[in-house]
Amino acid sequence: MGTIKELIRYMLDAHNAYNGTGMMMALYFVALMIIVFYCKDKHVKKAIILPSVLLIIVMYVGVPLYDTLVYYLKFYDGRMFWMLITPIIISIGFTYFVMGIDDDKLKILALILIIPISLYCGEFQISNAMFKKAENAYRLPQSSVDITEYVTSEMDSPKLIVPYTIAHPFRQISTDVHLLYGEDATSGRIWSTSGEFRMLCEEMEHVTPDLNVIMPVARDNNVNYILFDTVYTQFCEDGDINIYGYPIDENYVGDRTSTVGFDDIKGVSVIDDESGIYWDLSYYGLKYEKTFGQYILYKVE
Repeated sequence: MGTIKELIRYMLDAHNAYNGTGMMMALYFVALMIIVFYCKDKHVKKAIILPSVLLIIVMYVGVPLYDTLVYYLKFYDGRMFWMLITPIIISIGFTYFVMGIDDDKLKILALILIIPISLYCGEFQISNAMFKKAENAYRLPQSSVDITEYVTSEMDSPKLIVPYTIAHPFRQISTDVHLLYGEDATSGRIWSTSGEFRMLCEEMEHVTPDLNVIMPVARDNNVNYILFDTVYTQFCEDGDINIYGYPIDENYVGDRTSTVGFDDIKGVSVIDDESGIYWDLSYYGLKYEKTFGQYILYKVE
């Protein structure tokens, strides 16, 4: 009984993750019904309805059942619903609906009604929280571009450990950059990585990352650079070096708690010299390289 309840909850969570606060899935099912009753072309029906029904069964029953019993809730999420190609099916369905109206005035009226209904059923995505003015031709954070250009100029195929929240842009800029983990350490959408790398990813998101944990993994995997975020990281009591006041993101997804305190991170102090303000992490074999906005880059020695 518990498994069935878990399965239903899991299915609904994934449905809601895709559908959001909108009602696009309702439009999708209406569009399928329109194609069934308004489309006269049997080949079109066969090409759309049968695959759609099979995908619906797979998405709402097959995948969550398999994932619950085999993968233990690690694989299924809202993105799986992309296979339903809802925007295309909705467009086809309502096109047939309008084409099935003989009166031209009623066709125009139907179009006028369909457009606002479609907009209302969706979720508006263009906002300041989702979009901002591009900083460069890559349309990626300039700090990521600068860091990538720096490390690739210093060596071929550098390997980095970075906070997960900034991990995504690097390999979009250059495939010469190698990261120890990415989404494989969090969602597992690509492939689930080792427990060691997942632990490291979580550690890098803490307000005080445990260098006693990070450094052995870095050395064992031939990591060349480690990147820290001055906004969310503090290694010692007076170690807040966000001197330029970079704002804290209210939607920050990292774990701000820590498993260690300042006393557990030995030999760390704040240096203020001609090269900038940074943490002295030489006790752990990390040499300060350069500051890029709110990020500080260290080289593993």
